[in-house]
Amino acid sequence: MEEFRPYLESRWRADFDEYLACIDEYERANGSGGAASSRPASGGAGVRDTEFADGLSDPGVRRRYLDADGIAGEVLFPQGSVPFAPYPAVATPGGGMPYSAPVELRNEGPKAYNRWLADFCSHDPARHAGVAIVPIRDVDESVAAVEAARAAGLFGGISLPPLTGPDILPYNDPAYDRLWACCQDLGMTVNMHGGARQSYGTGPDATALVLAETDWFSHRALWFLIFSGVFERFPNLHVAMTEQRTHWVGPLLRELDSIFHSPITGGVRSILTRLPSEYFARNCYVGASFMSRLECDDRSSVGVDRIMWGSDFPHNEGTPPWTEQSLRWTFAGTPAAEVERMIGLNAAECYGFDVGALEAVARNIGPRLDDVLAPIDAPPTDPGVELSWGFRRTGPWS
Repeated sequence: MEEFRPYLESRWRADFDEYLACIDEYERANGSGGAASSRPASGGAGVRDTEFADGLSDPGVRRRYLDADGIAGEVLFPQGSVPFAPYPAVATPGGGMPYSAPVELRNEGPKAYNRWLADFCSHDPARHAGVAIVPIRDVDESVAAVEAARAAGLFGGISLPPLTGPDILPYNDPAYDRLWACCQDLGMTVNMHGGARQSYGTGPDATALVLAETDWFSHRALWFLIFSGVFERFPNLHVAMTEQRTHWVGPLLRELDSIFHSPITGGVRSILTRLPSEYFARNCYVGASFMSRLECDDRSSVGVDRIMWGSDFPHNEGTPPWTEQSLRWTFAGTPAAEVERMIGLNAAECYGFDVGALEAVARNIGPRLDDVLAPIDAPPTDPGVELSWGFRRTGPWS
C-alpha cells in the first residue's frame, strides 16, 4: 500500500498516513502484525504469498513468472484495496476495517492506483493491458479517469464495480451514457470482474454462501446494460465478464431472450432491435479464468469467438504453476483454430493487443500450439494441485 504514496498529490498524503495507520491497527487487531507499508495492498488475500506475491508490485519479477508460465500477454485487474477504499478488498469474517473516506478521497484513490499501474505496465507495455479503476459514484470523475488512463497507456479498459449498494446508481441510468460513450470512443473495455463485497458471518457455511451468490452479483450489471439499450446506443462498446467461468452463459442468455419475448415486456421491445443473446454475441466476451474441459465441450453455447481463457495469476485457484498441463486438460483434441481464438486472438480483439509483438514473445517462451493440443492422462500430482480450478471434473466449482 505504501507504494501508492508518490502517486498521490501532496495535499492528500497526510490523509493517506491516517489511512495507513488505520490499516496497521486493523492488522494488529486481527493478528497479522504487519505494517501497511510492508504488506501487499490486498492484505495477501487469495494470493500464494510464498510463490507469487512479489509479482504483484515488481514488474521484472512478474515477467519472469509470466515467461515461466508461457503467458505472452495479460490483462491486469485490480488486486486488493486502493488508497482510501474499504480494507481488505474482499469480505472477511467479522467485517473489514472501520474506515469511511469522504468523497474527495474516494475519488483520489483510483487516480493514484491508475498512475501506479501505468508506471508498472510501462516496463513492457505490449504485454500488460492494465485495467483502470474509476470512481463510479461520480460520472464526471469516472470519464476523466478513463481519459487519463488511456492517455497514460492503459488499454485494459475499466473495472466496473458490482451493483451491490444504494450509493451506486443502477447501470440503466442515462447518466452513465457519457461513460459508455467515452469507453467506446477510446476503445476501453468495460470489465465486470467477479464477486461482490458481502459478509456471510464466521460459520462453516460462509464460503459455500460466497460461491452460491458470487455469480449472481458478478452477472447482474449485464442485464442492466442489455435491457436499458446500452448496446443499442453504443454498438462498438466491449464488455468482458471476467473470472466467472463460462457455464452460466447459455442458460442466462436463453432466460434473457425469453424475458424479451414475454407478453408483459413490450416496453423493452420498443427500444431494442436485437435479442439479448445477439447483443451478447456482438458486444460481450467472457474472461474464462480456470476454464474446465466441461466448459470447452460446451463452448458453442457461449460462442468460440467470445471466450478468452485466463490463468487467474496469482490467485490460489488459478492455473500457475501448472498452466500448460491445465491447457492440455481443457483443450486437447479441440480444433486448433478454435483453440487459437480462445487462448489469445479473442483477447487481442477485445482489448487491442499488438498480436505481432506478442508473437515475438510467444516464440521465446512457449508453449506451442501442438503442446496445448496434446492429451494429458491425468492432472499433475504436485502437492496442492487441488487448489487449481483449472482441473475441475464435474461442475462449476469441483
